[in-house]
Amino acid sequence: MDSNYHIFKKSVQSKGKTVHKWYCYWNDPVDGKMRQKVCKGCKTQAEAYTFVSSLPPLFSRKKITIAKIADGMYIPGGQHIERMEKLGKRYSIETLKGKRFLLKVFLEQFGNLELQELTIPMVIDFLAADGHSGSWKNNFLTVVGEIYEEAPFMGLPYVPIPHFPKFKRNSNKKDVFTTDELNILFDESLWVRLSSEKYAKHPQFNEGHRAIYLMFLCCIECGLRVGEAIGVRVKQFLFEQDMLVVDGFYKHNQLVRTNYNKCGSEDDKKIRVVPLPQNFALIMRQYILENKFAENDYVFQRYNKPIRKWLAEEWFRRAIARSGIEVGNRILTPHSLRYTYITRMRREVAGETVQKIAGHTSLAMTDHYTRAAIPELVEAVRPAVDAANRLFD
Repeated sequence: MDSNYHIFKKSVQSKGKTVHKWYCYWNDPVDGKMRQKVCKGCKTQAEAYTFVSSLPPLFSRKKITIAKIADGMYIPGGQHIERMEKLGKRYSIETLKGKRFLLKVFLEQFGNLELQELTIPMVIDFLAADGHSGSWKNNFLTVVGEIYEEAPFMGLPYVPIPHFPKFKRNSNKKDVFTTDELNILFDESLWVRLSSEKYAKHPQFNEGHRAIYLMFLCCIECGLRVGEAIGVRVKQFLFEQDMLVVDGFYKHNQLVRTNYNKCGSEDDKKIRVVPLPQNFALIMRQYILENKFAENDYVFQRYNKPIRKWLAEEWFRRAIARSGIEVGNRILTPHSLRYTYITRMRREVAGETVQKIAGHTSLAMTDHYTRAAIPELVEAVRPAVDAANRLFD
């Protein structure tokens, strides 16, 4: 019942008799005057309450949806970002794009609701049915929480952020290859067949297998991430010193190369060097000469451009499927090559050296590398050269 209506009972004269009737009164929202109305047909208080409950609300509350609250969020230069910056939070354009995408997914499902209508089961059930990783879902929940934080700035009363349970991060992508599987996967004839099959109907587009094959070979021989391998340029190969400089990666979503490594920045580039196995070095030196690449050229190209990540992943999936490798319950991805490399190197090389080669950071690691320190880095990882040469043994 609208609390703006009030019921009361009064005595009236009807046909010379005194009768008792139920009425309701209210203050008119337009002119503020008090009005009253008989509760027609009501003989008891309960009937009067029922009658009033059927009356239209006097004041219609404007509905502020979640979509309305989130309308200006994560927009560069907007009020929401200005508030975040005052709180000491800084977002890159790439991060804002990611948050806007998550926000879009959320609003498509729940945007028409009011914030107080949203419940924990609604959100968790939606995410549980989604195929994204646990990390993606947790990032999604972070965005949801930030919508609650934005609500008071839209003139809404504070609504406590629900305690959304976190999803377990996927860890099953850390599977590694056996020695036999590596030899099967990097049998070059396998990649020749893949190329022929892929372009059987359109041979005019077939540039061969070599660039993608060597890019993945670089991942396993040098322990690179896929983005790092895609972004490799000729000048990174220090053939005379048996080393490869890792000084950036290719951002597949922006089609640009950074001049710093993962977890690095313009101020702290996290540059590293890795041992260059001799057999692989001979292959790469010959490949670079054959293609007449200049020192700033990307080494692994398709159609004169760096290999696209989605294309590399497609080739890798097909290679695994055609290789006959028994996958079982494992999930073997391109990143498995890096895990395999690190696992094997740790068998023979001190953990501190492997940490430098892999580019991992920890609380104990305080060195910040710059290109000027490459000679020192070379000496630091030189003990791993022999182990790198025995990687396939």
